Amino acid sequence: MKARAPVILFTILTSLLAPTLIGNVNATSGCNSGCQLTASSNVPSGDGTIWIRIDNNISNSTTGFYCGTHACTVPLPQSSPPTFTFGNNTIHTLAVLNNTFTGPSTGGHYVWKNWSNYYGTQFSTVWTTNPMLVIGPILYNYTGTAGFTAVFDRQYAATLSFADAKGDPLNPAPAYVTLQGQATGTSTISGYSGQYVTADLYTVISARWEGADIPTTTTQTLDLTNGPETATISLKAYQATIHIVDNNNSPVSGANVTITFVNGTITNKNYVSDTSGNVNLGDIPYPGSFGLTVRYQNQEYGPYSPDAATNSTYTVQVNAGSSTTTTGTAIVLLVIFGIAFFLILLAIKVRRPATPPKI
Repeated sequence: MKARAPVILFTILTSLLAPTLIGNVNATSGCNSGCQLTASSNVPSGDGTIWIRIDNNISNSTTGFYCGTHACTVPLPQSSPPTFTFGNNTIHTLAVLNNTFTGPSTGGHYVWKNWSNYYGTQFSTVWTTNPMLVIGPILYNYTGTAGFTAVFDRQYAATLSFADAKGDPLNPAPAYVTLQGQATGTSTISGYSGQYVTADLYTVISARWEGADIPTTTTQTLDLTNGPETATISLKAYQATIHIVDNNNSPVSGANVTITFVNGTITNKNYVSDTSGNVNLGDIPYPGSFGLTVRYQNQEYGPYSPDAATNSTYTVQVNAGSSTTTTGTAIVLLVIFGIAFFLILLAIKVRRPATPPKI
């Protein structure tokens, strides 16, 4: 059976392509006095009616005068699709008239995709992406699995917001998000406010943010199989703060801080610590590591390699201010000096000669 499958497929494809390859001949092959063609759409009847125009409403010798005796603007229902009978060895066109619309029953947004044979089977074949289908010279019947289907892409709106690993809003929004669909494969979206996406169940793979492709904190999906979806995507971006202190662990303002972000390319940014001794870097993309150097009073400290994924605040101590050790030593010396001075005064008073008696 498996050995015969290629032969059967070849025979079917040959029957479809023969009209194009053979050209205009005066022979009848497959259909005699009339050739039949069945056309339908993949749009559910409740979501709208697909209208087509046959032969562009023109009757001539090429089209076999079809529009002279038949209606040339007809609907294509998904169920009970119409079958047209055309003259043998004639050429005809079927043009879709409504290419984009929103279905009232599901709220799905439909966008024209292609004319296809064998729609819904493993041998589905795209005939053309042009809304106008050209067939002929017709020498064979196009019915059953060989019939034509006007295929529309059904889409639903995805509204996305983004958060960092801590759950706080992530700004700016990613340049784009990569999705893996069960049926549609990999795709990217860059609009997040009601962005129409092909109906499918998606897994969020990653987001391009601040020059890096960062993953989600957990496995996150978007279910757009039967309706719109609103979701917050949590990404592996980590908040980071640099804290500058002196020898007394007091905040140091005005320190120059240089940060090296490694996001595919190395980018250096310069900051100055505020009155609290802080430099707030915002979020650092996955994996969360970055380079750090500090310059204060003509002295440079670093380089350091903080990891925002494990520690959101990184403290750097600069050599400024009096240390607690120096202050303690000064206090001890002052006490010793005071005791010594007291002993000297006491010794002077003891050694002073007694006052001679009065005569």
